[in-house]
Amino acid sequence: MTAPCGLGSDVEREPAVLERAMSARRILDRIGVPLVKSDDVEWSSGRHAEYYGRSTAVHAAVRVLAEAVSRPPLEVWRRVGAGSEYEPAGVDHPLQRLLDRPNDVWDGGQLLRTVESRLALWGSAYVAIERDGDGVPYEMWPLRPDEVRVVAGEDDRVVRGFIHENLDGRAAYLPEEMLWYRRFNPMNSFSGLSSMEPARSAVDMGTEALRFNRRFYVHSAAPSDMVITTEGNPQQEQIDELIERWETRLANPDTAHRPMILSAGVDMKRLGSNQSDMEFIAALQWSVEEVSRAFGVPKVFLSEFEDATLANVRTMEQFLWRNTIIPELKMLEDGINHRLTPHFEHFVGELVVRFNLSNVEAVQESQSDRAERLATLVGAGIMTVDEARREVGV
Repeated sequence: MTAPCGLGSDVEREPAVLERAMSARRILDRIGVPLVKSDDVEWSSGRHAEYYGRSTAVHAAVRVLAEAVSRPPLEVWRRVGAGSEYEPAGVDHPLQRLLDRPNDVWDGGQLLRTVESRLALWGSAYVAIERDGDGVPYEMWPLRPDEVRVVAGEDDRVVRGFIHENLDGRAAYLPEEMLWYRRFNPMNSFSGLSSMEPARSAVDMGTEALRFNRRFYVHSAAPSDMVITTEGNPQQEQIDELIERWETRLANPDTAHRPMILSAGVDMKRLGSNQSDMEFIAALQWSVEEVSRAFGVPKVFLSEFEDATLANVRTMEQFLWRNTIIPELKMLEDGINHRLTPHFEHFVGELVVRFNLSNVEAVQESQSDRAERLATLVGAGIMTVDEARREVGV
């Protein structure tokens, strides 16, 4: 079994997926887009995603976010009667099965990690919803953001559909067939703003500092940016000979530190700055700090342990969850409840999808904090002793 058109596989495709590829023209006609790719379409370069493999800090920040959002279970809840109470729908509910196993290749955790990683790097994430002949979703596939085109309406407010295209072909999706997440972008309503964008200059600075330092050690810590001064006017042959001797010396680590004898009146000085003058370590630290700010991940989770203690690590974990992860989970919930859940409902509001945070220690009240709170409430007469005991299970 394979993914929808464009995800790439040599395995034979399911009939429904083949139907998706064959019906591209029908859907494209419905959203008013010609089948031939327009010459003026701007496709994302995906340059921000490249930082995931180039920057240690970016890699760590994205991994922390991705692992965090996939940690709490995503559960389907069913409304009880006509009231406002909800109960778990159970593992056998069709929507719960789809969330737990979106397709034959991915599990639910993998899908969430992929969505969050692409949101952090690209600023947008797309999940295609594959439906059967009755219109019921049976598979979900994450799509690369740089392979998806959003088709806007005439007034640039209504989305008419999505086009996914790569070397394997083209597939079109109606708005109700796509989970679409994006970061707020003040300059473009249809393109998310990557967290990498505000941090890119600082990350580039840190990367170039590492490259400079690496080149320095490749040449056995011998400076290569030298200027040569002479008292007279040397012949071109003398200049070529001196340059050749210098390059030969640096080319071999075994000879890079051997003394070099210069002719009378010839002097060599370093043209650039050394690592100390450029504050090499400070540049790397600044790069990490900028990534921390942009991605909302405290430095301690980017392996910056200089000021870490057991107490402030716990505080930083609480900060991460309450200020970054929980808002992220709420956004993921809202997208699913808006676009996917209605496909499984008989009545509006019958089902709701929620992340279960009961086993996430960072958002749970500590025993000492709970005891202090209950003591305050009992002392103020707001709660009785028996009520406080029931809350702690005594």
